[in-house]
Amino acid sequence: MRRLLPGPAAVLALLVTVPIALSPLKNYDLFFHLAGARWILAHGFSRLDPFSVTGTAGWVPHEWGFGILAELSLRIFGAAGPELLVATLVATFVVLAWSAIRSVASSPGLVELGVLALALVAQAFTWYQERPYHLGHVLFALAVLLTQAWRRGSERAPWLLIPLCVLWANLHGSWLLGPALLGSTAVGALIDGGDTTHRRRCALALGATGLAYLASALSPSGPSIYLYPILHSALASTQTLEEWQPLDLTLRWARYHLALAFLATFVCGGARPRAWAILLPTLGLTVASLGAQRHAPFAALLLAVFIAEHHHRLAPSALPEAFRAAWRTLDGWSTAWIQRAGGTAWPFLVLAVLALSAALHPATVRERIYPGRFPLACFDTLKTLPPGKVLNRFIMGGALSYFAGPEYKVFIDSRNDPFPQSIHDDYDKFVYGLPGWRDALARYSPDYVLWNRTGPGSVLPDALQHEGGWTQVLEPEGEDCILLKRATP
Repeated sequence: MRRLLPGPAAVLALLVTVPIALSPLKNYDLFFHLAGARWILAHGFSRLDPFSVTGTAGWVPHEWGFGILAELSLRIFGAAGPELLVATLVATFVVLAWSAIRSVASSPGLVELGVLALALVAQAFTWYQERPYHLGHVLFALAVLLTQAWRRGSERAPWLLIPLCVLWANLHGSWLLGPALLGSTAVGALIDGGDTTHRRRCALALGATGLAYLASALSPSGPSIYLYPILHSALASTQTLEEWQPLDLTLRWARYHLALAFLATFVCGGARPRAWAILLPTLGLTVASLGAQRHAPFAALLLAVFIAEHHHRLAPSALPEAFRAAWRTLDGWSTAWIQRAGGTAWPFLVLAVLALSAALHPATVRERIYPGRFPLACFDTLKTLPPGKVLNRFIMGGALSYFAGPEYKVFIDSRNDPFPQSIHDDYDKFVYGLPGWRDALARYSPDYVLWNRTGPGSVLPDALQHEGGWTQVLEPEGEDCILLKRATP
């Protein structure tokens, strides 16, 4: 009976992941991952960017593993595949996060359920995006479980991080968080103090940290991956991306993340003793999440684990007895549910049923795509024209490569780092009509222009047609796009 009763993680995972699995394809970035996977499966890896002539900084498909998984899911389950993949990864993260929180709590109850819910809300902005950071979240949760196992005495756990980092480095750029987590945990444990045996264990964990970092080179990027996360985050073009912006408190999920940080601060202030082995990595990653909000889901998990480990060490509450009695009652119910429920398989069983249905009745990408979001008519029309260079909006590039093919070379796409800063600067000239945009156009000499009709830069197609040399091919109703081609002399 215990195995059938769904626990908190199973219930939350069901509530979150079933809507994800049933949602349409909607994220532009998914399509550059699919286009890249299709190229890799057909031609293998290449440092030369196959999708543009402007990506002279080199193609670094460090997230190629996600693209392959997404492409294979598409081939097996039809267009439902990528959503089922994301839903499965989110469900896995929920289960692993709950395991990490439970592993440090002496008697998990209402507080542990609360911090799990807050940690999930802090991750909510990623749920409906078909992107590889879901893999990063799952692997980070595994790294948290390994570091907690090491703190409890496991000698093998730090060494398991080495193959984990090899896998991680081929799936998502957050792989550096694995060695950083173990290393900061070991340093924190040294600060906590201990005997000679304890210090020796910390030294071995730091050695495993270094080997995990070095092992990440077992990827198509080779040793260049060692500095890639730092160099990528330092790019001026990266700083313009929304996920790399400082924590935006106008967003609801960001306010919940900040609430979790404030709760951890309160617990840290009153708990005695404090364990630096969890406090140090939590502090570092929380500060990082304030500077770049893409780190918030990782930091939120550590904040939740820290609170679960330390809140029992707080001094007795001075709140009124009626409030404390109500709290004890709710906490008792929560603890009883947690202890009696062991059914974590329910979300995966439901997703398996949805996957079977999708495999038996596969939908095409066009049937499952978010209505009106992608300029499919322009892509289809472009594909009937001779291959050439396309001046396109940043967000459209990956979808253009997927639907039209790599023969139509994009000016830019949201992979971002293959394109040197000069290309990003020229793109800004096109979007904002800055001085020098005509010179940039002459340097690139595109055969086609695929552009939006609304938003910043929407006047570019009109300006090109007014100055001459360009003719309109298509401006479909219901799609925010226009396709131009260079006029024949």
